[in-house]
Amino acid sequence: KIVIIGTRWEKLNYFSFVDDTKIVTELETDFKVDHAFECVGGPKAEEAIEQIIDHINPEGAISLLGVSEEPVDINTRMVLEKGLSLLGSSRSSYEDFEKAVELIQDKQMQSYLANIISEQIEVNQINDIAEAFDRDLNNDFKTVMKWNL
Repeated sequence: KIVIIGTRWEKLNYFSFVDDTKIVTELETDFKVDHAFECVGGPKAEEAIEQIIDHINPEGAISLLGVSEEPVDINTRMVLEKGLSLLGSSRSSYEDFEKAVELIQDKQMQSYLANIISEQIEVNQINDIAEAFDRDLNNDFKTVMKWNL
């Protein structure tokens, strides 16, 4: 069973292919998972990891995928007490890239991915790169850069 947990319904509504969606502040105290993927990154990563630790079953696995530029505190006491496994990855292998290319050629997958693209920006000169990153800060989802250099 796949459950997406987030902070805003307008984002959660895009996940039509999962079993359930929930708002993190409304999680029942007895809500538990065996495996969790932290995809938040940034300044909210620490809070997300803490919430995962609160709701994961003993001997569960947490995959840390969100990239944070600042150090993130993790409650190692609870990680050890629950016997949790933490796995971090922000890099993909060549095989991952091949699989991703295969997946994005699938029409149904393309419709899912279209839901998470907030904006597409054409990069025609170096200054366009900085503008794209600046505009991305205000987007809810992903910014795609189309490189024309």
